[in-house]
Amino acid sequence: KVPQGAPYRHALPNGLVAYIAEDRTLPLVSISGYIKYGDLKDPEGKEGLCSLLAALLRTGGTKKYQSDSLDAIIDLYAFNVKIAASETQLQFSFSCLNEYLDLCLDVMQQMLFYPAFEEKKVKKSMDLFIEGLYHRFDNPGPVLHAAYEKAMYAGGANSRMPTVKSIRNITRDDLLRAHQKAVRADNIICAVSGKFSSDSLIKHLSSLFPKAGHEALDSAFPRVALRAPEKILFVKKAATQSYVKLGLRLFQRPNPDYYAVSVLNMILGGESFTSRLGTKIRSDEGLTYSIYSNAESNYFFPGTFFIEFHTKTESTCRALSLSLAEVQRLKTSGSTKDELEHAKKILIDGFPSMFRSPEDIVENYAMNEYFKRPADHFVVYPQKIAALTSDDIRTVAQKYLDPLNFTYTIVGDSAAVFKTDTIAGFSLHSLKPSRFIEPDSIPPLP
Repeated sequence: KVPQGAPYRHALPNGLVAYIAEDRTLPLVSISGYIKYGDLKDPEGKEGLCSLLAALLRTGGTKKYQSDSLDAIIDLYAFNVKIAASETQLQFSFSCLNEYLDLCLDVMQQMLFYPAFEEKKVKKSMDLFIEGLYHRFDNPGPVLHAAYEKAMYAGGANSRMPTVKSIRNITRDDLLRAHQKAVRADNIICAVSGKFSSDSLIKHLSSLFPKAGHEALDSAFPRVALRAPEKILFVKKAATQSYVKLGLRLFQRPNPDYYAVSVLNMILGGESFTSRLGTKIRSDEGLTYSIYSNAESNYFFPGTFFIEFHTKTESTCRALSLSLAEVQRLKTSGSTKDELEHAKKILIDGFPSMFRSPEDIVENYAMNEYFKRPADHFVVYPQKIAALTSDDIRTVAQKYLDPLNFTYTIVGDSAAVFKTDTIAGFSLHSLKPSRFIEPDSIPPLP
């Protein structure tokens, strides 16, 4: 039975929303939070600002603790501290033995609300960031991911990438302004679990998280348009394998079609070994070790539906042709009864694992509120999956799966791939417009 989130939810006077659960199984406390901020909010020309902010909240020292002293405290008391950025969130987590909870909360308050951004640490973080940029395209996996974002979101805020120039444009004042906008109690949803008194912890959080001022909260993300101007974006990289990602435009959640699309995805390639793509391309043809599909679940901008695999250079076009044939077959013939029941069972049977512990419960409900999903989302989800029929799957397949609309992002030896472009009924040569670039040309793509 899925637990309700309401008993764990607390709206505090300082504007903070916290999901709190006592758990006396172990002498530990875990605190995590989601801040509505992210890479999408980086100013143009200063891409990488949010990622630097996350790094320096952890390493840049605070008003009360110098950076070296802070590191020593964290090591001495075995605190586990993480702060990270993604496109649509700043996430933090702290964990400690419950006997050191007061000190851990003090450290958390200092790091989140009173960062010092020490000049030496700012310089070091920027140097490390830039060094990482020099090597980000060493391996084909990150190249494929970056190129796919450029292909599917051309010109969108989420297709912008940090460059050496954009990092060097960032100043300490930029970090201070970004911090002031993002890290405020009314912009945070928190999840806390462990061995403590809930009443006492609520008082701590009410005093530790400063109440936001009167300035309006700007939590909206820039609008992201989903468009694919090229049919093929081929990144030329010397390799004996091709890394391939086929993409279709999808929708932004909430969307009533998501439940049927998620089951459709499981049938096509979401369950890697028993899905149609896994069975045909991997098991029957032996063209790849890994092939899968994914229907992205995105609440802040439109997601995509993609198929991803890697294969020998000479078998690239054959694997593409067979993948498209499976898409067409599913679109035309729909799913079998066994496929439908198996896919639904996987999604429903895996659902209880999300609520194995008090920590799982508060984490998931905090994220649920972050996405602004209904409070009963976790109760309704398995019911909606169970109610799906073969007609529902056929409907969304015909609505969203059109083999003619795929955009192809490929990383590999373009000359060798096109030499083997001889599959009857399918040709990369015929797909226009196309663009052929080197990895270093990815960041400036418009």
